[in-house]
Amino acid sequence: MASPSKQKICRPGRGASASGMELLAPAGSFPAFEAALEQGADAIYVGAPGFNARALSRDFTFAEIDSMVRQAHGQGVKLYIAMNSLVKEDELPTAIEALSCFRQLAVDALIIQDIGLLYLARTWFPEIVLHASTLMSVHNSLTAKELIRLGCKRVVLARELTIEEMGAIYRKTGAEIEVFVHGAMCFSYSGLCMFSSLHGGKSSLRGQCVQPCRRHYSWGQPGRQARSGRKEGKSQYLFSMNDLCGVDVLPELQQAGVRCLKIEGRMKSACYVANTVAAYRMALDSLDKSDEEQECILREAHRLLDGAMARKRSTGFMLTQQPGGAISPQHSGNSGLFLGRVHSLSSRTGRQGKQENILDITLAAPVAEGDRLRLHQEKSGERTSFTLRVLTIAGRRQKSAGAGERVKIVQRGTVKNPGRHFNGSLFKVDVGTRIVAERTGQRRQRKLSSRKIFPDRQLVQQILEQLCCNQNRPRQQQTGKRRGEKRRGEGNRRMWQRDAEWWIALRAISDLRQRLPVRPARIVLPLSRDNMDNLEQRGGSTIKKYRAKIVWRLPQIMPESELAWFEKQIKTLVAQRYFRYELGHLCQYALFAFVEKQNQSRLELSGHYSLNLLNSAGLRAVQSLGLRRVLFSLETDSDNLAAALFHWRNFCGRTGKKRRQHREKMSIGLYVYGRPPLFTARLDSDHFQYKKIFVSPKEERFTLEHHQGLTMARSVHPFSLLQWRREIAAMGMDYLFMDLTGGAIKKEGAMANSLVNGGGKRVPILSGNFHSTLV
Repeated sequence: MASPSKQKICRPGRGASASGMELLAPAGSFPAFEAALEQGADAIYVGAPGFNARALSRDFTFAEIDSMVRQAHGQGVKLYIAMNSLVKEDELPTAIEALSCFRQLAVDALIIQDIGLLYLARTWFPEIVLHASTLMSVHNSLTAKELIRLGCKRVVLARELTIEEMGAIYRKTGAEIEVFVHGAMCFSYSGLCMFSSLHGGKSSLRGQCVQPCRRHYSWGQPGRQARSGRKEGKSQYLFSMNDLCGVDVLPELQQAGVRCLKIEGRMKSACYVANTVAAYRMALDSLDKSDEEQECILREAHRLLDGAMARKRSTGFMLTQQPGGAISPQHSGNSGLFLGRVHSLSSRTGRQGKQENILDITLAAPVAEGDRLRLHQEKSGERTSFTLRVLTIAGRRQKSAGAGERVKIVQRGTVKNPGRHFNGSLFKVDVGTRIVAERTGQRRQRKLSSRKIFPDRQLVQQILEQLCCNQNRPRQQQTGKRRGEKRRGEGNRRMWQRDAEWWIALRAISDLRQRLPVRPARIVLPLSRDNMDNLEQRGGSTIKKYRAKIVWRLPQIMPESELAWFEKQIKTLVAQRYFRYELGHLCQYALFAFVEKQNQSRLELSGHYSLNLLNSAGLRAVQSLGLRRVLFSLETDSDNLAAALFHWRNFCGRTGKKRRQHREKMSIGLYVYGRPPLFTARLDSDHFQYKKIFVSPKEERFTLEHHQGLTMARSVHPFSLLQWRREIAAMGMDYLFMDLTGGAIKKEGAMANSLVNGGGKRVPILSGNFHSTLV
């Protein structure tokens, strides 16, 4: 295996290389942190304890982060903290304590996603430098400009952008731009993936993604075959993206104005970090050399990257909006060095009474005791990682084996659902030298275990008091009551109709002719070319009856090339006296800066669930920006929703005219019916079969569609909370959002009507996390 030089790279004035671009490395362990320092990273990012978007087996403590800050700063290297997870309501006190600790530790920046955290940090911890995470879907100049205005020093752009688009954003805003240059790619736009959460309760926005895009799926037909659950054709890894590699396009990134090159991989090994940082370090330092020298250095860089045991590499979206090599559907997309397919798996009881699995395999690459391996089950997608402790050849134990040898490997522990005929592959994800490095890290952890970093508890309590988050809900308002126990509001059967308005989303103006399941207070229409053409050609005859109820919805993704069109259409609609709009992204409020003062009071901006509001601090943040209505997070569970609403209402209900006005100005809604996109992606690949069902290993069924430049996956079964609408209304919800855009209007309307009137009891539905716990 290729390995970087062990000689430590030290350069004066580290922080950005001669190229003007900072090399930012990941670290999820002390060995990885040491490797990043040794190989020449200009900055390193680690996860905030409990609040980072990577489900690490163990978070760093504040004392450990303090020691890393000191060590990094001693070598002229910056340390950033990824505090980029969405925060639940009951986690706000801990999050505020973490902000207090990070201010003490003098970290160089926090990378954040949660709008509530942005509000808390800018209001009470202005000394902390903030970077906007890629999970905020920064994909155009409008978003970059507004996030800088809101207090972020740097923006991490979406991985779906081309270098040309990155350059346009820099030229128009002058923003400090960071881009991912190497590592794993998500199929969906970051921040817009609901798959892992709605199908399993583990949110990708909270670092718990179960990686549904890495599973294999089969195409099926939307007719009888699909209903029977039978699959058609060979299973493939339809959405498993190859890794990103930008080592060959560093000059283009430099010319585009990119300030920081980020390597993904806080869950990767120290070996991966060492090889990857070394490869990019030498490539960056060679940018001022001759073409011949650069070519030679790039060959060595690729040799190092080959030894990093990652996936197949491509340039992702950097060179084109529709890259042909972004997915290899015939490959599993596992990271690591492929060791071969397992011939058979058998089980036995070991000496200590623990289960041991014997893997019979012909090696495609060498292994040795101490190597870290991953067993991937092709059928179920289950992955089991373990350290190789016992290796035998022809019945004799060996310390290592080479390619071509047939060996038996002992894996201690349980393999989930092995089945009668095991079908799996084995990968090497780290080398045996990790054990020595881990021991060094463990000694460092023990040394620091007695040290404690304490927050400013007085300040924390003051902040919680101002947020009204130090008040517990009365017992009668707690959710999760026993079956049969009467809930508040059930005494009046029609309380929900009186207290909560209905909002209905339609796809086209022509859908207004259809009979709707409920009487809507607002009708939401997408601001699309089809609808604008219809409005212009027909003079608004169809829409005239509903004009006072219309809300125009802006898309979640607004490419740079489309910004001017949307700006023009919004000005046209405002001129026609349309003043109600729903924002798909927080920063789209800036599109309405042109509205004259006399019409500002008539302007009514709402927020879609894609704003990812999961706590009351986030509600305060969007209220301060002038939003009048917002949908709470689609991912929320009922306990989190009730707690956030309770604290929000307490804040709004404080005595005094100003507080009462706040309550009148912003209403809270909840998405209660529809087929929300599980994936929202830019890629339009040749192997996609749109309007056709694809089936998961668990027989879950989904459809794939391409609409307005986006690829979206939706569940065959609708998402519905309609059966809990009384409980939702009793929490104090202002409006309920019914989305009929996920299919044919007649079919969707009939389905929603059946569920509203109690006739859909046998209809399979998804309820997300509402009556479970969001992880």
